[in-house]
Amino acid sequence: MDITKLRTYKHQSLDLRGRALTVTVGSTDPVMYSVHEHLICRTSGYFKTAMKAHWETSTSGSIDLTEEDPEVFEIYLHWLYFGTLPVRNNSPGLEGNNEYVQLAQAYVLGEFLQDVNFKDTVLDAILIKSRSTASDGQTWFPLGPAIRCIYEGTRASSAARRLLVDLYNHNGHGDWLKGWADKDDMPKQFLLDLAIAALTERSRPSESLAPVEGTCRYHEHQPDVNSCYKNSSASNRGNAPQIASGDA
Repeated sequence: MDITKLRTYKHQSLDLRGRALTVTVGSTDPVMYSVHEHLICRTSGYFKTAMKAHWETSTSGSIDLTEEDPEVFEIYLHWLYFGTLPVRNNSPGLEGNNEYVQLAQAYVLGEFLQDVNFKDTVLDAILIKSRSTASDGQTWFPLGPAIRCIYEGTRASSAARRLLVDLYNHNGHGDWLKGWADKDDMPKQFLLDLAIAALTERSRPSESLAPVEGTCRYHEHQPDVNSCYKNSSASNRGNAPQIASGDA
């Protein structure tokens, strides 16, 4: 424990006033959580609206989130009380990418709960992970499952979508899609967004992409330039000397 952080400012303390709410999460094996009403309503538009309805109808302070995952909701609760996200995984490859999946799920939950501060925190965590190294000394970026989670749970204008596109556009290379990508995990809309970003932000060549003498880069003939049809005798027919009619 870092004892230098034992002291904090009053304005940084948690507001634990008010009653405790009961939040039931999940459907198959539902889990009940108790959380301070004032704390969870402070940043979540969803809970703020839900509790206003409860107060107006004089019903009990209980909320059901049957469609949500208890494990993901626990990430949200941990953030509410401690300001951190308990998802860190420094393993390489697919195992370490589970952190990105958890962060993606957390972001989608934040979208549902209408909690901008939580969503922004999650995006910062994704950025931090993308700039850190795993236990193998390599830096790993989000793979298909995390990308699909974001694209299936957010709107087209989502900042999380923009972040994923930027991570691939600014850091990626062909092997990311050829070697690691699973076509079933890569949303078509993500690939389209990535293509648009690449075309929009790419460096423009100062000259034409392939001037006439350089079109061989797209030809299928042998590497030898003399193999090109442009250098064959047939292509030079138009340059043959004309025979005067009187010489026939």
